[in-house]
Amino acid sequence: MERIKFNLPYVVVFIPAYNEENSIGDVIKKIKEIYVGGEWQDYIAETIVIDDGSKDKTVEVARRAGVKKIVSHPYNRGLGAATRTGLQTAYEMGADVAVKIDADMQNSPEEIENLVRPILNDKADCVFGSRFLSGFKYEKPFYRKWGNNFFAWLVSTITGMKITDTATGFMAFHRRYLEIFTIIKDYNESQQLMLDSWGKHMRILEVPVKFNPRKTGSSFIKFGLKYPLNVLPAIFRMYIHFKPLRFFFSVGFFFVVLGILSGALILAGSSYMILGSAGSATLIIVGFQIIIFGFLADQISYKRK
Repeated sequence: MERIKFNLPYVVVFIPAYNEENSIGDVIKKIKEIYVGGEWQDYIAETIVIDDGSKDKTVEVARRAGVKKIVSHPYNRGLGAATRTGLQTAYEMGADVAVKIDADMQNSPEEIENLVRPILNDKADCVFGSRFLSGFKYEKPFYRKWGNNFFAWLVSTITGMKITDTATGFMAFHRRYLEIFTIIKDYNESQQLMLDSWGKHMRILEVPVKFNPRKTGSSFIKFGLKYPLNVLPAIFRMYIHFKPLRFFFSVGFFFVVLGILSGALILAGSSYMILGSAGSATLIIVGFQIIIFGFLADQISYKRK
């Protein structure tokens, strides 16, 4: 598809939606009111909808609200899949910047400017809206507060950056990232995009955004193990992909140290011995093998880059 060319930067705002007939019309109208055709703007904005297999009137409401382009999945694939389609579609449309905003009005459309501006000013490649930088505090449910704190700590530890909101649904990306982005799982999107953009050496920025209480529909994040069991494997898979030596060296070093300590207890005649001499030697050998595997994986990853 030939890229659309404008004299001004072209911003595509995409809205992933699944059964959001009660709110998506308001989001679209608000975006059009603020950003479409405004003479003060130094960029051209367009809104599209990614319908993730909705069973209600989401598509009909979006069309009535004035959206010209709607991409529909034949069935509900997940927010990660809808976001992947949105980023791909924005790139194919020639977007200089793609903005993702949720369909439930929890994000304020007037703050799209706050995410787009750092990219247009060449200060960032990927901008993530953070509810917590603006002073938002969880009142309920408790599992979301704990979950966000844990994943914020985990992503911050992996990337070495201070990330405060890993469940944000409000984000913007420069075209240079749209060209190379990867979302490996269909379930979630925010943590994957943070790690993927970090691993691909994009300039990442968090900006404060307001958070509005949900008035319609419900979140896909429920109490239970489904969310962590889907998100954690994706995080570690991406971490291993981008930093294989760091990961395998840490694991291998742990085995080596455990084997040495076990062997030292044997030599000291300690009564706390858990493994015999053969077990201690096995741990050390396995540890070194894992470290060597890490070096090989790192070389393969380097050649791919």
